[in-house]
Formats: sequence, structure tokens, C-alpha cells
Amino acid sequence: MSKKTPLLDEVLKYKKEENLIFSMPGNKCGKGFLKDDIGKEFVDTMGYLDITEVEPLDNLHAPEGIILEAQKLLAKTYGVKKAYFMVNGSTGGNLCSIFAAFNEGDEVLVERNCHKSIYNGLILRKLKVKYIEPLIDEKLGIFLPPDKKNIYDAIEQCENLKGIILTYPSYFGITYDIEEVLRDLKIRGLKIVVDSAHGAHFIANDNLPKAIYSIPDYVVLSAHKTLPALTQGSYLLSNRDDNDIEFYLNTFMTTSPSYLIMSSLDYARFYLDEYGNDEYEKLINKAEKYKNIINLLNKVYIISKEDLSENYDIDKSRYIVTLSKEYSGHKLLEYLRTQGIQCEMSFASGVVLLLSPINDDNDFNKLLKAFENLQLKDIRQDNYSKYYSFIPEKVLEPYEVFKKEYKYVKINEADKNIASEAIIPYPPGIPLLCPGEVITKEAIAIINDYLSNNRSVIGIRNKEYIKVIKDSI
Repeated sequence: MSKKTPLLDEVLKYKKEENLIFSMPGNKCGKGFLKDDIGKEFVDTMGYLDITEVEPLDNLHAPEGIILEAQKLLAKTYGVKKAYFMVNGSTGGNLCSIFAAFNEGDEVLVERNCHKSIYNGLILRKLKVKYIEPLIDEKLGIFLPPDKKNIYDAIEQCENLKGIILTYPSYFGITYDIEEVLRDLKIRGLKIVVDSAHGAHFIANDNLPKAIYSIPDYVVLSAHKTLPALTQGSYLLSNRDDNDIEFYLNTFMTTSPSYLIMSSLDYARFYLDEYGNDEYEKLINKAEKYKNIINLLNKVYIISKEDLSENYDIDKSRYIVTLSKEYSGHKLLEYLRTQGIQCEMSFASGVVLLLSPINDDNDFNKLLKAFENLQLKDIRQDNYSKYYSFIPEKVLEPYEVFKKEYKYVKINEADKNIASEAIIPYPPGIPLLCPGEVITKEAIAIINDYLSNNRSVIGIRNKEYIKVIKDSI
């Protein structure tokens, strides 16, 4: 292949590997559209549908025709007042929601383990931030969403709280009993924004975690993560009557929206309405069957709701595959790649697999075979760095850091410095350190663990340097 197109070359090479995709996107590299004739026609002609705003195709920024009709159908599916297509991912939806819900200087409560786009929104909107302390299941080595006590404890620490930003479900697909809390917060007059990037499919089947779309002010869903939609395709749901959100949609979203992405979003909604319940019922039954078989191998362990604390639930359309602490989740991910299987992410003691209704018995048998052939001795790890649950000391608000002078120091020399930008292991895209927080030895250990396992850490330069506020010590 030509070296003049390195990205295209590698993408085509990856396509030819024909990996079993247990990662995003939800359309599984196009296979999710093969359910029916209209989906097949869409996939077959996809390359010819890159169209701009012409008659009679309507305009996303001022919908009056087919886009408006499609968005009304979307609102009906999710049981909300209004719904919007997003063509720049849930990042755009999160930014729009934060700007619509809050004013500059507002105090907001934020779940610590939220996506980096939330933190960017806090900075851009110049909000005062209080955090909900993260929870960790030490046995399983995973983050847990905050429980009711954690949320209310955090509220008590606030001085003039205007609202709350939550993540539902977590990146691991774990949810919590939050409906009562949300209704109480509404009674208190607080604005509620929910990043539900990994929960677009919850409406499909009662065996999935509870859908809470109709309660918050704004809910953001990454349709492309779990549904047959193209990457960057997301939904923004609104339960408010005001039009503030539409101003910010027009501000943050491109004026040249992709009709390919929008068309796939329309199909994803149709898929939920037409096939969602039956298809997810079949998937869950199949996933549970193979989970039990895989667990009997006594090599890896796929967790269930019963393994979690009370009031937690788990998305049965994904596998959280865990290992004993002496084995590496990062090495397991690499091993599965050698078997032609692509995971969504790895963490210290396991991997996450995103399942789909299009996954058949052949796919599950391929996964089963890979675990049968797994030699645990090959994925042993010398050092296990667990997540830490305390919140570093905040010296400055994130937005106050933006204009501060900075310098670069070596990672192992950064202890007690103030972070100038977020440090984000990716995946899962959850900040380990936020701007304005004091860097700790514990954080340095986790950064080094990710780097030593060839994981990406956003905010680290050349795998050696970290950006800190000048003269911060």
C-alpha cells in the first residue's frame, strides 16, 4: 500500500483482519445495519450519501421537515419532551447541556468519575465545582457509581448548590437505584444533567438497567456506542420547555452536519422501536448462558449483579471480565487481540466487552475458545496498581488554572505540584487528576502503571512529562 496514506492504509489493514468486535461502535463496523432491507440499502450506499442541506432534506439547525419529524419520533421513543440529533458525539451534548443548565459562577456537584468532556464544560462555563467521592469495589478492582449516601454527603458540603451532573451508567455498565434521588433533587430546585453515554439502549428491554430519561433536565446518549449508529452519532434528550438548549446546540454543533450520521441515528431509533425488546431479550439470554460456561473454566470471571453491593445493577449486554490480582487485564486485552477479538477497554484486573444483538453463537463460541486456550502464566503481572478513591486537594477551580503560567516536570518529580491540565487514562476517559489539584504519589503510581502497560494517558508528554502550574510548590 501507498505510504502517502498512512491512516487509510492502517484502517484498511485492520478491516482485513476481520476481528470480532466487542468494542464500540454499536453498529459493529457496519454489521448492525444488516437486520433488514432498509439497513442493508443504507450500508450498501453509505459512501454515496454524504449530502449537504438541500431540498427536501431539511436543516438540522432549523428543522421543519423530515429532521423535525425524526426528532419527534425520537422524543416519543424515550418518553421525553424534546429530543435532538447530535453529530459530534456526546461531548457536544454534554457541553450544550452544561451551558443550558448553569450560569457562570454557579456551584455544581459533579460525580468524580465523569468523562473529560464534563470537565471541559466546567472550565468553559466557569463553574465552581464540588465532587462526589468515588467508590471502588476493592475485590473486583472497578469503579462504582456513587450511592445515595455519597450523593447526599456531598450535597451537605455545598454552600450554594445550583445543580448536579451525574453519569449513568458507569463506563463499566454499572448503574444504581437513583430515581428517588433524582426526584428529590428536582423538588429541591436543582438542575440535573445526566451523561448516559453508555445507556442509549436501556429503553429496549426490562432486563436492562432502569431507564431514567424522563426525570433529569437533560440526558445525553451515545447512540453510536451501543446501537446501530455511526460513530459521533448521539442523542440529547430534554425535559424542559425553554429553548436555551437549542441556542447552544446551534453554537457547539457544526453547521455542516453529516447526513450519514443523522440517517444512522434515525435508523437506530427505528431499530429500538421495531426490534429492541426481542433482540435484547435474545442477546441477554445468550450472554448469560455463555457467561456461566466461561466462568466454569476457572480462568476468568465475568461479574453479575449478585457480585455487587445492594442497589447496584449491571448492564447484561456487556461483559466485565475480571482476573485474580496477580494477572494483568492489559495483557489479557493484548492476548484477545492475537485471537482476533477486540475488547472495549482494559483495566488493571480485567477487560470490558460490549456485546450486541448481532453477536451470534459463532461469536460467543470464538470468545469461549479464546478463554479455553488462555494460558494464565502468560498474562501474569508483577505490580498491581489499584484505583484510589480519595479526591486530591483542590487548590484552584479548574477554570482558574486556564490562564496560569505552567512548566513541564518529569512524572516522578511531580509530587506536590498543582496539575495544570487533566490527566486522563484512556480508556475509560475519566480524569485521574483535574486542573487545580495537587499531584500525589498515589496518582503518579497509577500513571506509571498505565504507561508501563502501553495504555494511553492524555495529558502526559512523551510518556515522561506532566504539565504543572509554575512555582506551584
